Amino acid sequence: MEAAVRAITQPGQPFETATARIGGNDFTVFVQAPDNLRELYRQGAAHGDADFYVYEDERASFQTAWDTAAACANALAARGIQPGDRVGIALRNYPEWAFAFMGITAMGAVAVAMNAWWSTEEMVYGVEDSGLKLLFVDAERCDRIAPHARRLGIELVTVRCEHDGCAAWGSFLAGADATMPDAPLPPDANATLLYTSGSTAHPKGVLSTHRSIVHALMGWESGFAVAAVLMPELVEETPEHPPATILSVPLFHVTGLTVMLLSSFRLGRKLVAMYRWDPEQALAIIEAERITTFNGVPTMAWELVQSPNYDKYDLSSLRTAGGGGAPMAPEHAARIDDRIGAGAAGTGWGMTETQGLATMIGGAAFSERPRSCGRPAQPLAQVKVVDERGVELPRGDTGELWIHGVMNFKEYWNQPEATAATLTDGWVHTGDIGHMDADDYVYITDRAKDMILRGGENIGCQEVEAALYRHPAVAECAVFGVPHERLGETVAAVVMRQPDAAATAAELQAHVAAHLAKFKVPEHVWLTSDRLPRIASEKIFKRGLREEAIRRLSDAGDAAADASWG
Repeated sequence: MEAAVRAITQPGQPFETATARIGGNDFTVFVQAPDNLRELYRQGAAHGDADFYVYEDERASFQTAWDTAAACANALAARGIQPGDRVGIALRNYPEWAFAFMGITAMGAVAVAMNAWWSTEEMVYGVEDSGLKLLFVDAERCDRIAPHARRLGIELVTVRCEHDGCAAWGSFLAGADATMPDAPLPPDANATLLYTSGSTAHPKGVLSTHRSIVHALMGWESGFAVAAVLMPELVEETPEHPPATILSVPLFHVTGLTVMLLSSFRLGRKLVAMYRWDPEQALAIIEAERITTFNGVPTMAWELVQSPNYDKYDLSSLRTAGGGGAPMAPEHAARIDDRIGAGAAGTGWGMTETQGLATMIGGAAFSERPRSCGRPAQPLAQVKVVDERGVELPRGDTGELWIHGVMNFKEYWNQPEATAATLTDGWVHTGDIGHMDADDYVYITDRAKDMILRGGENIGCQEVEAALYRHPAVAECAVFGVPHERLGETVAAVVMRQPDAAATAAELQAHVAAHLAKFKVPEHVWLTSDRLPRIASEKIFKRGLREEAIRRLSDAGDAAADASWG
């Protein structure tokens, strides 16, 4: 491994490295990294008329994306948007999502990628917290936020829909210069604000710079270059098909945005977007568009190879299938290798706070260590295991995993205390519990943060509990994750009702749905009139409740929902 890293990072090589001091900490950086996202897009434009973004029967080339993004950047400037201002996107994965993001970040504004599944209440919070000045919305999101736009002081630009008093995408771009702005855009300028749930009552805005994002992209490239040195047998001398992938996850998610969209520019990779995930449609797309790689939530790759119609399609172009955002079950990885080819399965580990980059694993290494999420992505990322005091532990010992690298985020927006609690000398405290073996492979075994990981989406337990407590029948509650075969985890809750309250589980679920996105609504609810169990500190004994819930689900299945906990 060390020799392979040296081979690709020495002077004159594409991944030549140096040390840079950023924010008071020393980081490994790539000498030839683009200075900012605008330069990344410029590298993409070099692919000219090659397909960049495909959506249903629409095709946009790299050059079209560049020209449209330039017009968007100039249209924003004409409306008074300045570098550093926040501009939001709340859309499905339409081509306009990519063009708007490119335009926002190319002119120096900060792109706020809003969760398209958010409720109205959550959208209002995101607008107020980030200080948005303008928001691109489609029909569904427009219906939610338009009644509040005047009070919030934001301008709405509608995409693929119209609304009184709002500029539509076409009129917004009309007359705008298609020459890309060339004002200075420093590497450490703010670029993106992505919201992630965690151990707080509201999602936190993760602020990242141009430098951190472009280095994460090159970090994946260098990781594959290292793998090519170590396993040359897996590298095609002359690939039969040009690179192409399916955009199967939302662009507001770090996997969709960074791992899939932004990594396509330098590679000249075609991105085929789906309206929503459907394994049968994905198989048809792989055949029609000659897809070479598949990346998404791991269960998506599993659903592909498990399809009863798998053999009906010509899938000969597909070389790899994997995913992140959740663990990949060993039996799933084995089935992917069996269907697509030895070494096809792969996974990795990262966070929104690290642009999704931390560890990578695939090929024979994954077959040999199916429960590992890989080694730190070389040469950028470092991972260590620490105890409660932050002291590094020996290999094999279990503790909290921390990640170090130039790809790490800058801060939590408007939350200096949360930033200080998560960032230490350039290290991100992940909240994941695990260990590393003697060969630096990382294994995640638990989670320290009060958080649920459902289908690649983080759900803060406190956020769901806060919504439940707003119902007058709820005296106290505990929210936690329980295992789910397809999604990894799903949301469960135990609720103590107020004396004489008669609220049902369905009523409480509807109440949460009125305040939070649907994926945060508890799938399982147990009701009790007894005080929830405590530990010595008088905190609710959530781990014990979770273990009992798993036992009940195993015994009774979904019938346990709306049942008495007593």
